[in-house]
Amino acid sequence: MSSALAKALVAVVAVAAVAELAAAKNHTIQWSASGNYGDWSDSNAVSVGDTVVFTYGPPHTVDELASEANYKACSFAGKVSSDDGGSTAVTFDKAGTRYFACAAGSHCAQGQKVAITVSDGGASSQSPPAPTPKGNSAAPMAGAAELAAKLALGLCVGGALLAAF
Repeated sequence: MSSALAKALVAVVAVAAVAELAAAKNHTIQWSASGNYGDWSDSNAVSVGDTVVFTYGPPHTVDELASEANYKACSFAGKVSSDDGGSTAVTFDKAGTRYFACAAGSHCAQGQKVAITVSDGGASSQSPPAPTPKGNSAAPMAGAAELAAKLALGLCVGGALLAAF
């Protein structure tokens, strides 16, 4: 294998890593009691690695509900997480459907709730993922750490190929 071919292979690996980073999308939901988010997932394709940012003011919250049944009933029993910080970012690391609602007053019953269906980029998962708290936690960084590991691996493989020539 020539040095030029090895360098080209390194370039392809680096481009693939950058393309994966660029493929992740950020979605914003202006979270309000007057919103109707029932069909949000139908018009917003969310994939593994994407982030949804809820922006809102007091008294709103972004609560992740434990199940579809809780979502339909606007029940906050056993909620997965809750945030009232005004900007809640959720990065999705698995395919499936996750449920979010506002716990203030009767906002959920008025339609301030959203079911976000996440695809894995190929065939969708038939079962929802185990819920994990997100809110303003460090969990959104998990996707970035995974991407960094892939990039490092790609650069190591590419460097080893270059060193061999």
